[in-house]
Amino acid sequence: MKIIKGQRGVTLVELMMTIAITGVIVAFLGTAIWQISSVTAYGNDRLTALHELQNAASWFNQDGQGATAASAGPNTLTLDGSPTVTYTLVGSQLQRSDGGAPLVVARNITSVNFTVNGRVVTMSLTAAPQGQYDVSQTGTYVVNLRPTEAE
Repeated sequence: MKIIKGQRGVTLVELMMTIAITGVIVAFLGTAIWQISSVTAYGNDRLTALHELQNAASWFNQDGQGATAASAGPNTLTLDGSPTVTYTLVGSQLQRSDGGAPLVVARNITSVNFTVNGRVVTMSLTAAPQGQYDVSQTGTYVVNLRPTEAE
């Protein structure tokens, strides 16, 4: 075998430096990938909570604007023409019942507070989805009842 002048092999120091630099690069990439996945999971949990609050707010707003009376005891709105709509927390589901089968309007709800002050009805909700992170969102929704003929 013929040896070419000026050719030499890789030293142990060069090999160790290459391995160290590669390790640093892999560590940074691993951290970046972990950050991306954890931020995404946290964002998904927050969006889930906000979505559930928006669903409940939409139904509450629609029913509240058509209601002529409200009661905070059983969370009831009396609509024009006297049908009633009741909001009930069953487990972690907020259910809306108008005399028929109950409709689930929001999931992952941990608390509901329904108050009536004259012609103003306020509903405060807290949503906390079961995810990787302990995320909770609170929303307070206010609606004015429909005027009655006597007003």
